[in-house]
Amino acid sequence: MLRSSHKRNASVGIGLKVTAWYGVRTPLEKPLYELALKHATNAEAARKSGYVAEANRKSFSHKDELEHAILAIMLTAAFMEAFINQQGIEILGREFHKYDEGYIDVYGNTLPKRRGYPKLEDKWSEITERINNKRFDKGKEPFLGFKKLVELRNKILHYKGMPDTPVPSPWPDVPGSVSPEKAEFNAPAAQYSIKSMQGMLKEFNTITAKKLPEWIK
Repeated sequence: MLRSSHKRNASVGIGLKVTAWYGVRTPLEKPLYELALKHATNAEAARKSGYVAEANRKSFSHKDELEHAILAIMLTAAFMEAFINQQGIEILGREFHKYDEGYIDVYGNTLPKRRGYPKLEDKWSEITERINNKRFDKGKEPFLGFKKLVELRNKILHYKGMPDTPVPSPWPDVPGSVSPEKAEFNAPAAQYSIKSMQGMLKEFNTITAKKLPEWIK
């Protein structure tokens, strides 16, 4: 298994000097990518099952669609971070952790003040520009879709609850209103996340002229 390891020293609360290894296992990108596709497909299949259930006048809660959509969104975002981190490590090597923790910029220059951990959107923008001196257009697709993916990921990862007020149902087969969670985390959201991921990868390839792995569809 391929592995890029990067060593750093860190001080912990009890005053001990700790050695930590930064390792990015590149093969992990492939299962994250494939699992994201799988769960997005499953979310859509569950959605279609809802149509069948409605046609047969059976009760259907869209629970499976909700679960697969959440997994698709989380795995898509995880892949996007794993992919761009690997690109950053190829550029900065052992210094990548300093960039990832906000001590240096993407060119390796020490910042006058720590900026904090860079957002995932910033990593994609900065690392891509560092490779070929070209940048994403943040005001257009696929970057707008990517920002929506990150927004959905954050709502799940940092979940703080949602309003109790029902919202209009996003499904033709479900009349009336549904919970905000089901309205937001559904098969179309999962498919949109996949589309945004693939669009970002294609644009990355165009901007940087770097060949993508063969397993990326």
